[in-house]
Amino acid sequence: MIVSVYSLFEMTAAVWEISRNATLLPEICQVWFDFIHDQVFAYLLLSANSAGTEMARAMKGTCTDGTVFCVQSDIAIALGFFGFLFSGVSALLSGFRVVCFIINGSRFYV
Repeated sequence: MIVSVYSLFEMTAAVWEISRNATLLPEICQVWFDFIHDQVFAYLLLSANSAGTEMARAMKGTCTDGTVFCVQSDIAIALGFFGFLFSGVSALLSGFRVVCFIINGSRFYV
């Protein structure tokens, strides 16, 4: 839920930036804000998915073939890791923006 709210905030900030041609925060703060939060939430997702995977593995002994709970837990774990994958890509891109800002003084690679 936390990552969903953060993603909604980032989407709103991106629309604001495109429509107004200005960031919500000063550029240096915006770049670091995005990078730090992307990193924290990517690790948070990975940690939660790892704990969920272990819990599902521990409960596999109670599952019979085709049990709805087992199928749903497998799907939830897979979707969680896909969410981590996309959050990790976002963290990688925001890290690239930080490096561009440090090198060029702008978050855009030009």
